[in-house]
Amino acid sequence: MRRRTLLSGGAAAGLGLAGWGVAGAPQAQASPIGTGWTEVNPGFTLQTPPGTTRYEYLSATGEHHLWLNDSDPWLWPDSSSGPRSEMRWKNDYTSGQSQFECDMKIGSGAHRVSVFQIFGGTSWATALMTLAMNTNSINYYDTTTQIHTPVYGTYIRLNVVHETSTGSIHVFVNRTFVRTFQDHGAGMHYFKAGLYGRDGMSARSDIYLKNIHLYKK
Repeated sequence: MRRRTLLSGGAAAGLGLAGWGVAGAPQAQASPIGTGWTEVNPGFTLQTPPGTTRYEYLSATGEHHLWLNDSDPWLWPDSSSGPRSEMRWKNDYTSGQSQFECDMKIGSGAHRVSVFQIFGGTSWATALMTLAMNTNSINYYDTTTQIHTPVYGTYIRLNVVHETSTGSIHVFVNRTFVRTFQDHGAGMHYFKAGLYGRDGMSARSDIYLKNIHLYKK
């Protein structure tokens, strides 16, 4: 069973989120939620279908463009992982707090593809997964719990804060607090964004990422 805690604005204030500086529109520069963060630049690796090109960096706009077809080969053919074109940041952590921030634009029609995940857990392989769905939304895993809508063809600013000591994952969209979810136990965690296809995924999916920043404390 998925364990999750969904908090309203009042409950968020009880966590101290009210003082995390969530007011204002998305900004191009680094602007983490809260204070006391140190930006880190661990670099990333690409995980893409073997023998294909599903990634390009658009230097004129600073965008990472990733795309995926449902017919693409799996990166690990002997597993049940499914096709993917993802950026895997090398920010491995087991303790403390970590935050991911980026501007994200999902192509119209993308369905049942993970666009962001925190890897690692005890009872599950992941602490959090967000799926683009054909309801023009990003959802918590493959449930009907929407994190944000609309998402097709428009940039949103996504901030995700993971507190390992409490297992809490706080999600913000356009610097507005959305929900808190519970992770799935201790593990070696790291961030991934891009496209990770699940059963019933759309024939083609596209995503654009820019202004990516990672923080820790």
